[in-house]
Amino acid sequence: MRGDVVDALKKCAEALQHGNSRLANAEMGRVLDLAGKETEPRTRRLIRYFAQALACRAYGLHPKCFSFQTPDWKYSMCEGYGLFHTVGWAIEDVVKGKRKVHVIELVKHMNGYEQWASFFYGFYDLGDLTHLRLSFLVQENIEFSKESEEKLIRASSHLRIGLEYKIFSVNSFADIDVTLLELQDGEFVVVNCMFVFSKMLSEALALEKLLLTVRDVMKADIMIVAEHDANLNQSNFLLRFDESLEYYSSAFQDLNEYEYDYDLEIEVYYRYQICNMVACKGSNRVERHQTWAQWKSSLFRYGFSIFNLSTDFAEGHFWVKWENGIFVIVSARPEKQPLIFVSAWTTSTFPFKSSGSNEVSCVAKVIEKSSRCSDIDV
Repeated sequence: MRGDVVDALKKCAEALQHGNSRLANAEMGRVLDLAGKETEPRTRRLIRYFAQALACRAYGLHPKCFSFQTPDWKYSMCEGYGLFHTVGWAIEDVVKGKRKVHVIELVKHMNGYEQWASFFYGFYDLGDLTHLRLSFLVQENIEFSKESEEKLIRASSHLRIGLEYKIFSVNSFADIDVTLLELQDGEFVVVNCMFVFSKMLSEALALEKLLLTVRDVMKADIMIVAEHDANLNQSNFLLRFDESLEYYSSAFQDLNEYEYDYDLEIEVYYRYQICNMVACKGSNRVERHQTWAQWKSSLFRYGFSIFNLSTDFAEGHFWVKWENGIFVIVSARPEKQPLIFVSAWTTSTFPFKSSGSNEVSCVAKVIEKSSRCSDIDV
């Protein structure tokens, strides 16, 4: 994104923050003018996404007012960046030498069989594993269709292991009825949390409750954590806006230069994140991404320690690099911008301690255009 566009967006954000509607209106007009002159279609859309988010903030609108092209942005993004395979490598690494494994999957609305089909076909050597139990804790109830079950069974059959799977509907990951899981002696328990923690930060003590459950009730042997590696949870709006501009400009540049099978869906996923992080306040801001360093500090404090993943799984894959015991999904550009991390955790020996706007006339044009535009126009 060009410097003049970034300058206009930042000045518009500052004006909104300080209640200067006249200046915000002028800067928004400049943003729209510069967006129209942008020659790269995807970058032009990115500018409009940020303008839309500022418009929503000005009018106090929630991003749910706008329709997005696909209901399952997370699945598309995971497929596009090969994240299912990367998490699969991590699980394969931690369960080596185990005969009975129970994976407890925390998901919101993803089709679990598709994810695990990717996992199974990515596995190369599960060693002594003879039996695998999958428990899906789902916030939005889904059931496997007959076709879905057949895909899951076929995906596991080539590994010649016994497979069980069940779906459990839960209202909140902070209040899980662990008795439903029927935990058994002799099972190696893995709890898989992909983009779960960041969406719990807006609820008081929710993440702490989940971590206590994973550690002290489920007594998980390993916890897998995958999250965006970005400093986008600052309470100061202007600082958060600046960081968002930098992160998504880099991510969109990557999409501009390299074609992914799911690049359009990834863009839509990012569009939702931008709108939520910029427009929403308080608990409505559910997208609360943090850096790897911030998550590491928090999980240390909550009583977990890093399980070092093997370097072997990251070799030869341009989008994954091994760094201090974790996998980092990076952009395909030379700078290797960190996008997402995949980490594994065990219970540490340290005890856990519980913690107890004014309207802007010009932005209406952005709202109108963004709400009815498919954003595929070039």
